[in-house]
Amino acid sequence: MPPPTLEDIAKETRTSISTVSRVLSGGRAANRISAETRERVLAASKAMGYRPNLLARGLRTRKSHTVALLISDISNPYFGQLAALIEQRLHAQGYSLVLCNAAGDVERETEYLELLPQKAIDGLILVPVSRTKKSLMDVLPENMPLVVLDRPIPGISASVSSDHDHMAQILCDALERVGVKTVAIACGPQNIYTHRRRCELVSKRFKVIDTHEGRAQPETGRAAWQKFQSLRPDAIVCTNNFLAMGVMEEIREPDTCPIIAAFDEIPVMHLLPVPLVAIRQDIPRLAESCVEQLMVQLTGENMNPEPIALSSRVLTNRPFHLRHSFVRHSSR
Repeated sequence: MPPPTLEDIAKETRTSISTVSRVLSGGRAANRISAETRERVLAASKAMGYRPNLLARGLRTRKSHTVALLISDISNPYFGQLAALIEQRLHAQGYSLVLCNAAGDVERETEYLELLPQKAIDGLILVPVSRTKKSLMDVLPENMPLVVLDRPIPGISASVSSDHDHMAQILCDALERVGVKTVAIACGPQNIYTHRRRCELVSKRFKVIDTHEGRAQPETGRAAWQKFQSLRPDAIVCTNNFLAMGVMEEIREPDTCPIIAAFDEIPVMHLLPVPLVAIRQDIPRLAESCVEQLMVQLTGENMNPEPIALSSRVLTNRPFHLRHSFVRHSSR
């Protein structure tokens, strides 16, 4: 049996096809129809199992009510939580989400940036791997509603991120309070803004005795520990939580290990035996602000929203201090 059409609903409710179309489209057009007729049309469409032809509607309105989220690494819980909250907020606004993962690969990111506009998306939220404004505008349509998330791109005003300078400041302040003087840094790729900036800011506050750079994954953290443990720094600073988790996987004597400091919260850190300092970003507010910035562009209210930089909190998993054995040994 073929699916019901607008004409079928019109016959069932003794109304016109245009009336049925206005009711099912919603918005101002539907409000012009009497409440009694709207209820009758909606009840009939439900009873008959009507499903709108989204492709036809998109061709007619030139809107798909679909937004793409292109992130750099879906395996990172930070981005997974962000994606879930963004989807919830977009759904509440009547939009569907297409999730794409660049996996830290610039070429894959470029493939998606070229492909997504062909999929008739209405807007894009981007966590860039490595982009300038020019390289981004070279592949995206000129008027594509866009929000850059987590990693600001100079020249693009519609961006939402944590205040990276503030994050580094409160992390370094927490380390200074317990007497840290020397650090080793486990750093993600320098071509990614967040890793590069965090490394720069920490390096200005402490004596850096060594740095290990690689993919922002646990294996890089594991390699960093093997390199750093004989150097005996007061703290190992990791530019994301994946790096920190890799470092901790290699620690065999937690009672004498250095403080591990991480940008991004570490799951169940309060249960871990090593001394930890971490940054908690306001992920719900990041997601909310991101969708707000996109919606004002989609509605035409504001095509150039101001950038947003949110504050974060510093967390520790225990009240450690100068009497911590490793810090005492390395600082004497």
